[in-house]
Amino acid sequence: MDTVTDRCQECGTPLPVAARVGRPRRYCSASCRSAARRARRRAESAGGTALPAGPCATDIAGHRCGRAARFAITLSRRETRLCGPCHKAAIDFLIGQGVTARDIRAVPLTGPEPQPDPVPATPAAPSARHPVGRPLRPARVLLIEDDDALRDVLRMVLTRGDAYLVSSARDGETGLRAAYTQRPDLVLLDIMLPGIDGIEVLRRLRGVSDVPVIFLTARSDSQDLVIGLAAGADDYIVKPFDVNELKARIARVLRRHQVTESRQAVYEDGLLRLNSLTLEAHVVGEPLALTPTEFRLLNQLVRFPGAVQPFGQLLAAAWNDPGGRGANRVKFMVSRLRRKLDATPLGSDAIASARGIGYFYRPPVSPPPPADPRTPPAGHGHAGRILDLLNTRERAT
Repeated sequence: MDTVTDRCQECGTPLPVAARVGRPRRYCSASCRSAARRARRRAESAGGTALPAGPCATDIAGHRCGRAARFAITLSRRETRLCGPCHKAAIDFLIGQGVTARDIRAVPLTGPEPQPDPVPATPAAPSARHPVGRPLRPARVLLIEDDDALRDVLRMVLTRGDAYLVSSARDGETGLRAAYTQRPDLVLLDIMLPGIDGIEVLRRLRGVSDVPVIFLTARSDSQDLVIGLAAGADDYIVKPFDVNELKARIARVLRRHQVTESRQAVYEDGLLRLNSLTLEAHVVGEPLALTPTEFRLLNQLVRFPGAVQPFGQLLAAAWNDPGGRGANRVKFMVSRLRRKLDATPLGSDAIASARGIGYFYRPPVSPPPPADPRTPPAGHGHAGRILDLLNTRERAT
């Protein structure tokens, strides 16, 4: 008789020993798999609150947690259901490992334990366009403030007229987890917080998210403000403040971040163009067919041109596996990338190896001015390849 090593994520029925190859089994039958799929679809359409709970998936040294799952975390297209304490520990671990907020998805299940001021599941439709021009929904604002009275007033003011969707947290640790899992459009962060203060919250948050942050502070000391801005704050406002000024600052930061975000989504150096939103790659205007993993790996390299990217950092970016020891995975994927780039004017030598450490991208560099002034400039680096390509096309026509 097979020994039980796991349980069905839908009904909790014991599962037999998993095979040595293939994906680990998560459901006892096709019926449970279909039921879980239908539940996920219902939860997505209902704002993520209709999933059945089931058991917590935490298993340490053969000892299962045993508590009811209250959250579902999806990472690398794999869903894990966790109870409240295990969910907090998992989020803290992911933040500490530098897994970015855009790479995970956290959904509360049926009957979640009480959370401070959760985001409304079904917000009212906005009657007008958002100040930064987003017609689909109001911007989500996370307020991390320990003053209950101020928190209630700001929520009432900011939600008036469906201007913003506001959630809040009362301390730094809870606020950090909320900023990581809820992925708000902007964070209003008080500096003086119980537990970890606002500056430490921002420092940790900046390691995993680029969400814009406005400090709310009662301090007028310029040194504290300089420290906050150096830690990555986008703006600050000193208490007491006028709510109209706060609204104006929020709108300005959101507008500025929206423009910056759209610009940063596209990388272009004259030869290579990457669009992180559409996962499209072009070399000299010609499409370059890449798998999603290949795109993420190349995107990580080109975003830091000339800087060596260690194997662990590339694993985190391309496979969401920051703690993995998969140097061979990275090497194999780089070899595939080089083969594809070798068939383009960019060339395979655009990705260079740092022996035993990782890889780095060689950005194009401007060539020296031509000796003959009548010779047109060749443009960016790898000029000889481009010039030969253009001459070949000209002769062909």
